[in-house]
Amino acid sequence: MQVSDQQALVIELMQALESGVHGDELRRFFHHDAEQIEYPSLVDPRVGRRGLDGMISASDLGAGMLAFQRYDVSRWIETGDTVVCQAEWHAELAKDAGPLRRGQRLHTYSVLIFSFRDDKIIRQEAYDCYEPFDHGSKMRPDPLRDAP
Repeated sequence: MQVSDQQALVIELMQALESGVHGDELRRFFHHDAEQIEYPSLVDPRVGRRGLDGMISASDLGAGMLAFQRYDVSRWIETGDTVVCQAEWHAELAKDAGPLRRGQRLHTYSVLIFSFRDDKIIRQEAYDCYEPFDHGSKMRPDPLRDAP
């Protein structure tokens, strides 16, 4: 399957995030007027909006928070200047964060929408459906999924 230039940029962004790239190094992926929108989730029940400088600051603040993160994209849809991907995100906390503890695994089912202008990402929207958190330990076992 042929990968478009827009899809390739999103893949490159995900790979950069997986390898720990943060801060100003991420600017090259984004248009100078970029906006990030995160829709309500278990992490934040409000809609969050940030401009590019806010995105860069947030990535600097979050640096070192995760021991690892990985994106597994299962579907791509592209039309015009928009790329949509359906993905699962897996991560493990490297340090405590509020009620969440170091070593805790995080898992989302996500739909990510990327809009482009001048070959850069101008808008990134995220609908992240988190697996429930177990505040006392690593992820609690699911008896249906984890049965022998």
